[in-house]
Parts: sequence; structure tokens; C-alpha cells
Amino acid sequence: MKRMKKRNTVLIILLCMVMVFSLVCHREAGAAKTSYTIYVNRKTNIVNVVNNKSKKVVRAMYCSTGIRYRTIKGSYRTKQKLRWHALYGGVYGQYCTRISGAYLFHSVPYFSANSKRVETVEYNKLGRQASKGCVRLAVVDAKWIYDNCRLGTKVVIGESKKLKNPTRGLLKISTEKKEGWDPTDPNKKNPYYPTLKLADEHYRQMKVGSNFDPLSVITVSSPFTDRETLLKKVKVTGKVNTRKAGSYKLTYTLKDPATELKRTLKVTFKVIN
Repeated sequence: MKRMKKRNTVLIILLCMVMVFSLVCHREAGAAKTSYTIYVNRKTNIVNVVNNKSKKVVRAMYCSTGIRYRTIKGSYRTKQKLRWHALYGGVYGQYCTRISGAYLFHSVPYFSANSKRVETVEYNKLGRQASKGCVRLAVVDAKWIYDNCRLGTKVVIGESKKLKNPTRGLLKISTEKKEGWDPTDPNKKNPYYPTLKLADEHYRQMKVGSNFDPLSVITVSSPFTDRETLLKKVKVTGKVNTRKAGSYKLTYTLKDPATELKRTLKVTFKVIN
């Protein structure tokens, strides 16, 4: 009886060891299969996300690393994601991804966990060292990592690798108020969203044989991008046949290149005899 109990105990221990070993191997395999590697340059304050298969940069971003190189250097794998998280100094960050220990990718700090309370002075420091050690990003970039780079993604931090410059420029926001909105925040209440609307209601109806340019009947605007550039970014789905009476539905989609915020407008046009 004692021998059976001893044998059962040994079997249970062995089974537990096998389970633990399998779990560790599974985690390591999962980490190896991640799609991207994230590179951070503490000197130039640029982040590149590289596709592990194609070796191409899929996203380049400006950041703020630690003042006087306080951001850790080396290779790490992401460990945790936090939608909002309390940061050092009684402030908060959005779309946080833990690199190692207390070091995170996160948005520019907020005075509270409220999308309209970003520290405007700190936002304007993106592109240069400014943090206590974490890697600060515009919300659109912090969210991109949060959404697209699963846990176990490799992060390489240092100055040896030359990184690709971002195509989206740095934005400056008014510091008349110490708090406000990050211009890239996809929150639907963000006042920095571009405008996309029908220029006049009478454009909804036209006679057979009329000339029709879908871009000539809309109005677009943005605090950061000129009208001509915005119009080039408008995509139109659908078609109006002015030679035949009927109703035609068009969908306009605008993505502001300065903020990556999107607007959609659906319009039904009528062609009458």
C-alpha cells in the first residue's frame, strides 16, 4: 500500500513537471512566431516595427524615450497590455504595452484616465527625450502596438541600428491650456477629427445628362492638413450614372494623413428627368 502511494506521488510529480515543461515550450514557441520586432532608438527617438518575414518596416513612429537615456537598453519581449494604467508621478497612460519591469510603451501622459486630459506640454515633446524611462507615443501609435503586436513580441532598444523616419510628421498643439486632446486619439469625441460633409443639400438631386464630379460636391477640412491634400485622400465607393434616372448611393471615406483619423459620409444622389 505504501509502495503504491509512493509510486502515485512520483507519477503526479512527473506529470506536473511534464505539464510545466510543455507550458514553457508553448510560450517560447508562441514568442518565436510573433509577426513583428520593435526597434527603439533612444538618441533619435524613433520607433520602427519590422515584419519578421519580409524584414520591411511596416510602421515608423516618433516617440519620447527617457531623459538622459533612462530607458533600458537591450532585447526584451512584451509581457502585458493595459488599456489605461497609472504611471510614475500620479499620471496615466493609454494603450500600454509592458516591455520589462516598469518600462512600457504608452501614450503621452494624462492628468487622469480621461481622453481629454492629455498633458499638452508633454505632447509637444514627442521626438525628443522627455520621459522617466518609458517609451511615449502618440495615441494612434501606442494603440497600433497594443492592437497589432501580441505578447511576446521582441523589442530591441539602443542606438546602434539606424531607423527609418516616420512619414507622419510631428504635430504641435496649443499649450494655452495645460490639458486637452491628443490629435490622433480615435475617440469619437476628439475635436481634431477632419470635417467631411456635403457642400449643399441641393447637390443631392440632378437632371439626366448633368455633369457630376463626386469630389466637387463635398467640403473637407482639418486643423493640420490643407484642403487640396485632404481631397486627394478621399476615397469614393459607388457611382452615379447621370444618363439614367434613379437613386445612387456613394460612400466617401477620408483619412487625415496628419492624424490618421477617419471620417465616412454616405450620400444618396437622385438623377431625375
